[in-house]
Amino acid sequence: MREDQPRILILRLSSIGDILLTTPFIRQVRIHFPEAKIDFVVKKQFFQLLKNNPHLNKIYQLDPEQGIKGLLTLRRKLVAAQYTYIFDLHHNFRTELLTAFVPADEKRTIHKDIRKRFLLVTFKKNIYSTILPIPQRYRQVAAELGVEDDGNGLEILWKNRVAERLWRRLKRLDLDHNYLVLAPGAGFKTKRWPIEYFREVVQYILENRKEKIILLGSAEERKDFEPLLLSKKVVNLAGQVSLLEAAVVLSDARLVVSNDSGLMHMATAVNSPLVAIFGSTVEEFGFFPYKAKAVVLQVEGLKCRPCSHIGKKACPKKHFKCMRDIQPQTVINHISKMIR
Repeated sequence: MREDQPRILILRLSSIGDILLTTPFIRQVRIHFPEAKIDFVVKKQFFQLLKNNPHLNKIYQLDPEQGIKGLLTLRRKLVAAQYTYIFDLHHNFRTELLTAFVPADEKRTIHKDIRKRFLLVTFKKNIYSTILPIPQRYRQVAAELGVEDDGNGLEILWKNRVAERLWRRLKRLDLDHNYLVLAPGAGFKTKRWPIEYFREVVQYILENRKEKIILLGSAEERKDFEPLLLSKKVVNLAGQVSLLEAAVVLSDARLVVSNDSGLMHMATAVNSPLVAIFGSTVEEFGFFPYKAKAVVLQVEGLKCRPCSHIGKKACPKKHFKCMRDIQPQTVINHISKMIR
């Protein structure tokens, strides 16, 4: 193989937001190595996020249900591929096991700033000299090889038939293209703006605006959204659409209001206007909307914030000020400003 045709492996197993945040890196690697064979390892349930990415040659799907057997089977395939570079953007037990005996000219892993993160979460001591978004941290993994920032954001692509099939379904629900999307869910409780606050926003939209409302989230969150179903103009699609269909829904939204979640990053990937609500986490961790048409709402100066770098099941202080102090009227005001 010629030097200008390296074989490259990228690993990021989960989750929705983290995988979408790798898409600038994938694109930048392709730009720097235009003739390379670029492969990716991802968990099976997130395959859709990358299946139409034009910069990837092959996507390996890791099935978590197969356990260690699945890991070892996949590792044998990676050994046979003879990679030039391996870029581990996840750096956990599974990716270390997958790459442990895979030959490559160079193996590079993401630096997670664990010490800085620990000091900020545990002692509220902030030693971050700069705030570096996750896509830029990913790029640093290959920066010494000459991979440069192309200045563009996240991306997710789908075939026309996905959008056509989805819109046939949505028309049966009496939905047209004039709608807002609310994403009231998140992986952890401390990343969820109170559902009663979302209810006030829904009430405002129904009483003062012409747009309909689509709710997006996981199947597990579907029942949690029931307090928001105040009218037939509110359609609960949580758990009813695939990842790519969710991206289509977000791409046509006039505005998205979302917690810090995978759907928030998906909204940025399709370039939709966004109001992002952040609670227990902070910008230093790198997960704020990246190169997006976004307004970020957060409570500044709260001494107990951040209480975690990923979120918690409940507020450790029991007051939940990081979310409760962001009033519904603040979100309503931004909706009014961002769409006329």
